[in-house]
Amino acid sequence: MKKLALVGLIPLIAGCGGLMQTGSISKAYKTYELGHYAQTLKLITQAEYISMATPELRAELTYLRAQTYQKMSEDEKANTLFEYLRDQHEDSQYGYLAAKRLEQRE
Repeated sequence: MKKLALVGLIPLIAGCGGLMQTGSISKAYKTYELGHYAQTLKLITQAEYISMATPELRAELTYLRAQTYQKMSEDEKANTLFEYLRDQHEDSQYGYLAAKRLEQRE
């Protein structure tokens, strides 16, 4: 009986992790819009580690991190992340957006 109860909890726990991740991402975007960039970076990191992120979600979080560094005038960090996205996620929308950002820099 205990094994059955534990097995039943696994999807519930996984679902909670997904909700926590979604909440962290939403909060990250909100704090970014409010200009609270240090908090945005913390929330991005939290979202990355709550559960396994898909490659698309990882690219989205990396793009938001790059934008945040850019707003913080940490252009070297931002450009490194944009270059990573351009090279490693070239088939995603974030790879495309990163490539456009890099073109504007030139």
